Amino acid sequence: MPTNEWSLVLFTILMQTSVGLLLASEAARLVGGGSSGGALSWQSPTACGLAALGLLLSLSHLGTPTHSVFTILNISSSWLSREILFTGAFFLSLLVLTAQRVRTPGHNAWGMSAVAVLLGLAAVAVMSGVYLLVSVPVWDTVATVLSFFGTALLLGAVVGGLLYAIQSGRTPASNGSSGLSGIFCAVAILGLALQLLGIPLGLAAIGTTPAPTLAAPFALSSGGLGLLALRIVLIFFGAVLFAWTMFRPLSFGNPRLLVRLGVCALICVLAGEVLGRLLFYGSYLRLGV
Repeated sequence: MPTNEWSLVLFTILMQTSVGLLLASEAARLVGGGSSGGALSWQSPTACGLAALGLLLSLSHLGTPTHSVFTILNISSSWLSREILFTGAFFLSLLVLTAQRVRTPGHNAWGMSAVAVLLGLAAVAVMSGVYLLVSVPVWDTVATVLSFFGTALLLGAVVGGLLYAIQSGRTPASNGSSGLSGIFCAVAILGLALQLLGIPLGLAAIGTTPAPTLAAPFALSSGGLGLLALRIVLIFFGAVLFAWTMFRPLSFGNPRLLVRLGVCALICVLAGEVLGRLLFYGSYLRLGV
């Protein structure tokens, strides 16, 4: 695959993970009433770092990165301009939120938190809009939107839950442990559901294109179907393993083993998401002018 497509794969996954991580951790913080903020203090800086890395990688896809700021001028007619604007705004809001909490650890900054979450969701929606092209019918379906939001929720929740597991130590003394674990699991399961719903819709879209055998040779070939099956197994197994590790703190006496299993879950989900995004870009076929 060309280098520029790898940059898009990494950019979209990192940005969407950042959004999902923020959403899941802020929901957990809200459920904990702010009392569990100490066990969730790593999430915002991590989300900020992922977003920053994603933005840096996106520059490699541009012919002249220094001219990227001028593309914002086309916001009224260009989805790419909107993507740059909203992902940049999300990163800046996340940076402000992180700075506020680092400067005042006991401050939840709910106002800035709401702004960052809303901008993040808008950024994922706009990123989806970039690929809803009439000239690329394989992408121009609701499956693209479901896939992008599914990645955000699933991968973001797994990263957030793993950070919570490491920081809290997964001990029975953790206040609200099961409640916070439940939030991360619920977000991850919702993300998995969106992904599994989007897969058949995406395959159906390929089958209805004017030239289905050409529209997605990577996805429709025997090897491609095998990779698709592998992707499903990876994200499903990773999500199940993650849910199991998050609900074992009160009955399992080896927190370190739980963290290791959480890392394995993250590796499986991440591998599945990268594979899915490679299949997505591999299905590209432009029809018409």
